[in-house]
Amino acid sequence: MAENNIDNREVRQAFVEYDRNVTVSNFKVACVLGMMLMPAGYILDKAMYPLMAWNFFKLRCLCSLLIAFFLSILLTPFGRENYRFLGVTLFMLPASFIAWMIYATTGAQSPYYAGLNLVLLMLAFVLHWTFWESLTASGLVTALYIAACLFHGNITHDDKANLVNNLYFLSLTAIIVVTGSYFHSKSRFNEFALRFELDRNKQALEESNQKLKELDQVKSRFFANISHELRTPL
Repeated sequence: MAENNIDNREVRQAFVEYDRNVTVSNFKVACVLGMMLMPAGYILDKAMYPLMAWNFFKLRCLCSLLIAFFLSILLTPFGRENYRFLGVTLFMLPASFIAWMIYATTGAQSPYYAGLNLVLLMLAFVLHWTFWESLTASGLVTALYIAACLFHGNITHDDKANLVNNLYFLSLTAIIVVTGSYFHSKSRFNEFALRFELDRNKQALEESNQKLKELDQVKSRFFANISHELRTPL
């Protein structure tokens, strides 16, 4: 039992470092996508809200710069040590900017709520967070959307219908993302534990093989010496 606990602890410690490297690598990809896709939304702004498009474009560029700034921190030793917290911060940057645009336009009737769904999809398909991180991030995104709609004010009957509709699909997306994160994290750990055990067994076999070779060499030298002594006259 004690040996199994030691083994599990060893696997989990190794997995933490492995997960850190994979997560930081995923963050880099997510940051590059965020820096490119946020300004690209100007096309949508120009079509939907032409009078506000230029101001939104400046906000989008600011968001990209902030993402680049946090990415530069993430690449430092401090960032690698606190990659979980910084990852959530990076994730909330585009979500916060999109929520503000929802507030600044038509609230619950704003089509920008779809952008929050895209943020959640980024979480699911690029970041591959743990269950609790995905649950926290999904809850924060939903709270941002509700706050943006409520603070916009003047909620009419149509606004309430749109709010319920959008929250329904946003919640479904969040449930799918969180559920997927749970099973993906579990399978990723099990896969890592299996590979870790295989690598350890392979190393043990190589060490045993090396010892057998050394013993074989010692045996060969011993018999060579005996044979030499027997052939040498007194």
